[in-house]
Amino acid sequence: MRAIDLNSGTRDLLAPACSGCTWWLASPGDAGSLQTRLDWEREAEGEAGFFGRALLEDDAVIGWMHAAAAHLMRRAHSLPAGPPSPDAYVLACSYFYDEDYLRGFQFLLQELEASLKHRRVAALEAFGLRRKGQAYPFRGYIRELNLFHPEVLEGSGFRQVQAKGEVARYRLDLSTLVASARRSVAWDEVEAGAAAQPV
Repeated sequence: MRAIDLNSGTRDLLAPACSGCTWWLASPGDAGSLQTRLDWEREAEGEAGFFGRALLEDDAVIGWMHAAAAHLMRRAHSLPAGPPSPDAYVLACSYFYDEDYLRGFQFLLQELEASLKHRRVAALEAFGLRRKGQAYPFRGYIRELNLFHPEVLEGSGFRQVQAKGEVARYRLDLSTLVASARRSVAWDEVEAGAAAQPV
């Protein structure tokens, strides 16, 4: 698996449901337009060089996540438990063709966090929905409600910073993340197999 930036050159990887979506970009009551979406992508790319990350297996797209500076996420400022912190990027949404593929969700989230840390972003924030008896608790994202599962955010290192009703805002301080190699010499030796032993 590999992750790549979402930008003007790779936006064609997005499903139609996402490539024109303006839910996070517009204020409540404002439907937005395709131009709203394209303007937002251009602004986000101008600030960070991307507006999210996509996860690929060979050439097949598995899923993606959107994130941008808090001031570019108009909806986040009117959500319960908002507004997001001015120094944070907002993890806006996530789309996976297999919604139950939690490993892929966690892998891509780590890739996004690493990209933001590399860009010296202070924190990543996300909004979760606390509701008892929620279906599919192991999905990272509740697509029909545009919010995340709190258990998945908490399991990924986020901490709750504010709650109002069923909605809570979570924060991950990126300065606490430590860069580490994904592979080690020990792992390479295990994959190489045991050497032939003399008889």
